[in-house]
Order: sequence, then C-alpha cells, then structure tokens
Amino acid sequence: MRRIALSLPLSAAIATMTACGDDATVDTTASTSETSTTDDSTSTSPVTDTTPTTGVPTTTDPTTTTTTTTDTATTDDTTTDAVTTTTSTTDDTTTTTTTDTDTTDTTTDGVGCGDGVIQDPEVCDGAALADQDCVSQGFDSGTLACAADCSAFDISGCVLASCGNGAIEGEESCDGDDLAGQDCVSQGFENGTLTCMANTCVFDVSACFTCGDGNISGPEVCDGTELGGEDCVSQGFEAGELGCAADCSALDTSSCSTCGDNVLGGAEECDGALLGGATCQSQGADFGTLKCAADCGFDLSGCITAVDETEPNDDGMVATGTNDFSADNANGPYTGDTLIKAKITPVGDDDVFAVQNTGDGYATLRLETFGIEGPGTCVSPDTVIDIRSAANVLLATDDQSGINNCSLIPSYPVAPGETVYVRVTDYLDNTVINDYLLDIKLTPVVCGDGLLGFGEQCDDGNVADGDGCDGTCQLEDVIAEIEPNNTNAQSDATGIVATGSALFGGAITPVADVDRWRFDLAAPQFLRLESFTSFSDCAGISTALRLYDSNNVQIIADTGTAGISTCSALVFPVPAGTTYVHLEETGNNAAIMNYFLEAAVLTDAGTETEPNEALAAANLNIQDGSDLLVFGDHSVNADSDYYRIDVPVAGSSLRLEVIEGDRAVETCESNGVDSRVTLYNAMGVELANDDDDGRGFCSLIDGTGSAPLDAGAHNLAAGTYYVQVRASGLAQNGAAGQFIYRLAATVRKP
Repeated sequence: MRRIALSLPLSAAIATMTACGDDATVDTTASTSETSTTDDSTSTSPVTDTTPTTGVPTTTDPTTTTTTTTDTATTDDTTTDAVTTTTSTTDDTTTTTTTDTDTTDTTTDGVGCGDGVIQDPEVCDGAALADQDCVSQGFDSGTLACAADCSAFDISGCVLASCGNGAIEGEESCDGDDLAGQDCVSQGFENGTLTCMANTCVFDVSACFTCGDGNISGPEVCDGTELGGEDCVSQGFEAGELGCAADCSALDTSSCSTCGDNVLGGAEECDGALLGGATCQSQGADFGTLKCAADCGFDLSGCITAVDETEPNDDGMVATGTNDFSADNANGPYTGDTLIKAKITPVGDDDVFAVQNTGDGYATLRLETFGIEGPGTCVSPDTVIDIRSAANVLLATDDQSGINNCSLIPSYPVAPGETVYVRVTDYLDNTVINDYLLDIKLTPVVCGDGLLGFGEQCDDGNVADGDGCDGTCQLEDVIAEIEPNNTNAQSDATGIVATGSALFGGAITPVADVDRWRFDLAAPQFLRLESFTSFSDCAGISTALRLYDSNNVQIIADTGTAGISTCSALVFPVPAGTTYVHLEETGNNAAIMNYFLEAAVLTDAGTETEPNEALAAANLNIQDGSDLLVFGDHSVNADSDYYRIDVPVAGSSLRLEVIEGDRAVETCESNGVDSRVTLYNAMGVELANDDDDGRGFCSLIDGTGSAPLDAGAHNLAAGTYYVQVRASGLAQNGAAGQFIYRLAATVRKP
C-alpha cells in the first residue's frame, strides 16, 4: 500500500481514515459517506479548516482509481463550504480524494481546552482522546496525544512498523528522505522545507510557511500583524509601533523609538541634535535656533517671530535732526520679550515703542538693534537707541555698542509697574533705514535665584531671613537710602547719620543721580570706605567715592582704582566732626541698579617694633582679626618690615594697603610715601607683590572679589602668611624711600 499526502487538517484526515493493514480491496465504485446530526447536536467528525497538515493513512490499490467523498454537516447555521482536492499519481494510478465540509462559523479557539472534557468543537482534550489511539489512527503502535489547542490529535508519538527504512511502503506518505516528490508548495504552502516524521512517515510541514497569511510558521519570525507577542518595548525601545518585514524574516523596528539615543525614529520629531531637517522657519517662526526637547518634540523657545511696527509711532511731524518723540503714538506697550521689524522711512522718521514692567518686582531691560538678516547681524543699519520717560526725559542712550553700527543697551532697571519708551532713529536722523530689527528682552528679577538683580541688595540663593540676606533679597542691617540725598543739605534732611562703622544700600537712578551719606565722628578715625555690587564683590558698575567736609569742600577722592574691579575705595583718616561720603557712577552717564557702601572703622593695632627684617622676626600686630591698622617708621631706605597675618578660614582673601602715617607730613599722592608691599606664604614663597596700585605711589594688594586684582591673595588656605613693607625699588636711594606709614589689613572670609 502507498500512503497518499492529503491537503487536509490532521483532525479531518483522522476522521476519514480507513483501517490500515486489513489488505481489503477497495470497491472501484465511488462511495459517499454522509454523517449529520439534528437537534443542534455536534457532528461526530472534527471541524475542517483549509490549513495544510500531515497526511493520514489510506489504502489504495495501484491498479484502481478511487474517489472518496465525505460530506459532513451540522445543523448549527452552516455558513461555509470548504472543498479540498488532492491528486496523486503513482504507477499510472490516479487517486483523487475530495472533502466537502459544511462547517459552522465556530472555530477552535481553545475555549475550555485543557479542562480534560471534550467539548464542541474540540477533537480531544488532554488525556481525553475519545477512545482513540495510534492503532485506530492507522498506525501500528505508539502513544496518541492531544494537540495543545485541542483541535486535533498529536500523532508524533505513533509508530508505523515499516517506517524508517527509507522506502515508502504500505500506509507511508514518506520515509526518511523519500518525500514522493512532494514539497511545501505541493502541500499548499508558499515556501519552506518539507520533511518526514521519523516514526509515523507522515509529512512534517512545520518548516513550511506562507508569508502574509497572518500565521507564524516555518522559519517566519512574524507574519503581518502576528508578531509572536513582541512589541517595541520587548525589542529594547521605549515606544512606537512594531511591524513585520515584508518577507516575514524579521521584526521591523523602524517605527520604534527611544528618546535620547540620538537616533530619529518612530513618532519622534527630533532626538538630540537630530532635527530631521526642521528649522525655526519650517515651524512658522522668522528667526532663531530650533532645539529638541527632552521628550523628543521640538523646543521652539529659541525661535522668534517678529512683530511689525505700526506707523505713525512718533509725533507725525517728520523732520531731520529733530526729536519727533511721542509717548501717545508709541507702539505697545510690550510686556515681555519681543522682536520688532521696523523701518526708518521717510528720512527723519522716529520709531517709539513702549515697554512696561507688569510684575511685582524689578525687571532688567535689554535692547539691541539688528539687520533684517536676523539677530546677530548688522550689515547696513546705523541706529541710535534712547530710553526715555513719558515726559521725553532721556534715561539712557547708545549709538553703536552692538554689532557694527547697531546699538545696544545691555541692562536698564524698570521698576514694578513702570513704563519706559524706546526711541530708535538713524544715527544722524538724515538717512532711510529700509529694514531693521529691535530686540526687546524684559527679564524679571527673581529673589532667591542666586543672581543679583535690579532692586536686590543681595541674593544668596534662598528667601530665608536671618542669614544676612532676607527673604526680599535685602541685606539685613543695611541702612537704606532716602531720596533725595544729592547734597549735604538733602543728606541732613534724611536724618541718616553714621557715627562709626555702617553698611549703606542705595541706587544711582536716574542717570546722573548722586548719593551723600553723613558721618558725625566724635574723634578722628581711620575709615575704610568701599563700594560693592554684592558684599565683597563688584560687577558691572563703576563708581567714584569722594569725601566732603561740612562746607562742601572735597577732602579726598577715588574714581574707581582702589576698590574691587571698577568699584572705588578709600582708606583714609577722617577728621572729627561732620563729613559726607559722596558716591556717584563714574562719568555720571549710566544708572546703577544697586550698590552697597561699607564704612569700617579700622582698629589701631599699635606700632611696629624693630628688628623685624625677616620672617622669623615678624611683628604680630595684625596677626589676628580684620580691619586692623599698624603704624610703621621706614626711616632707612633699605629697611624692611615683616608682619605675620593668620587666615583662620580656608577660602578667605586678603586686602593689604599702605597709606601715609601722617598726612600733615607726607602723602601718597605727593610722592611723600613710595612703598612696596609683598605677600608670602608660611614657607616664604612670594604670592603677590605691588608697588603703586594704591593712592598715588602707595601700595595695594587685593585678593577679594570674583575677579581679584591679585590672584595670589585670593581663596587662600587656612594658615600663616607674612606681609613685607619696604620702599619702592625706584625710591631706594631717594627721600621718598624714607617715610612713615600705616598698613591696613582686612581678612575677608568666604
């Protein structure tokens, strides 16, 4: 007998199988077997689908043509007719088997499978095999099992006695490598490798497949939407839609993505520096730099869309060389960052824009003009920017501090609720500017951000009280100015009078404002008067200090050379009685958002004692403490005086200044004192040295501030240091090399 490969599911094949090995001769007359049930009972034959499976044993006479028709029907609303025909030719004998199965729309979906009870449409369930075994399935021996989904018998444990000799015999469909000329295609598949089961000699189609049928089979990794339970996350991505390659050989991860891996994929708009060719312009803006946000969507914060000016925005009386300012016609008010596209046309046109601070605190206004090519360019415009009050009072102005001939005002304070007016003109008010951009940036000052802003006396990064800087960013124990205080009389009227050490806080606004502070000393005192922007630092301002007597006569001045950076300082003997300390912006042409003025009475630390010409013999007058003053007598040109000074806290900085010992005899400014001061560490290694950084020919070493004058005196380790005072190298042989002096020493802790 020869086993014929049938294109039937295993369950249907088993149901229609004839007994194997009875040597009966098949009737040449076609026979029809029809089985049906009524009263909605289930057919005794398994439901048949069109998926190719292994063949089943049949008996065929080589000289006989046999046609077998099995018509199986159920009464459950039959909706599908499936007809499968397989034709095999062997030894001039043709065998045709046709199965016409009427099935219900019920499918074997595993519902109830595994409970050990056979329920429609199950063929078997676990150990429940419907009294079937390998022999009843046409095999000689073995163990019959149930498929995992209960839709068919598992015959892989069955055995045909003749199977395994490499020759197709009896009921065998194949044997070893002999596949009777069959392959996956002849079994109804698209591709793959057909093999023969070792014990049963039935075709094994597990390596056959048809890509696109929605079933993973053979070597397929996936098929259509069937992905074997995989998704983008299981493939190592964060999100996206996993797909299947067209040939079913691999999963398609092109629509998967992981934000932050610098690979643009899935639904990501961007990833890191990858923007997919997008720009601010492609996103609808005029200028700027497009960035990628943390969620791999576009960050448009760096993109700018320009606002067109509206004319007229001046007084309407266009005239060259004339101030055509008008607050009434001004565009705006603008209350935040704005880029304005405008023209100066016709000749003599003025453009006026209102800017308003709607916040509860100060805001910093930054203004800059650019060319029409965009921010950061200035090819042709030649502009002037003014900041004016509503009454047309000039508050600030700039011609060409920007790029090329463009204008820039980097920082101007706008009080809460205040409106200022920005006026833009051609340089000489006699030329057309076809196009320009005005960039307005209005940044609120935020207390607690660690950045010192307009209206803040300090900002220590928090809003806690009791730590020297209170919750409103005002220094605690600071004496606030009361305006007006421009003159001696106005200062008297404020009622603010210092009698010794004090800390003042104020502002120079508007431009050309000056402040005066009254001192009443019961006895002469040496004072250190020093201005800051934040305590012990100076950034972004330039100040001048002047000392006046009660008759408004100037006694001494420093115009910004003796303090930190461009801030001013005076270490000076202040007489008993009433004097006034005057502070102004150097040049009187800019505002100062806020400043501090420290007045420190220097403590008398006595007089040097000789000999002290070496580190080992150093005097201890200024060893401990701060703001100390020691008197020295340099009566011999080659004399050298050493003083020990201790730094108690790591990170501290030193300020060391030589001043005159008796101004009635000799002064720094008159070359009566020509000194040199040097700082050493404990091992005698020189750290800093100065000749003439103090007043006149006197010396100054200052390591304080974020940009110290002398880095060697800045951020020192805790420990012992030495200060040497001697005559300047240029005065070693002259009268200026003989002088009396005082050394002022200040230790500033971090």
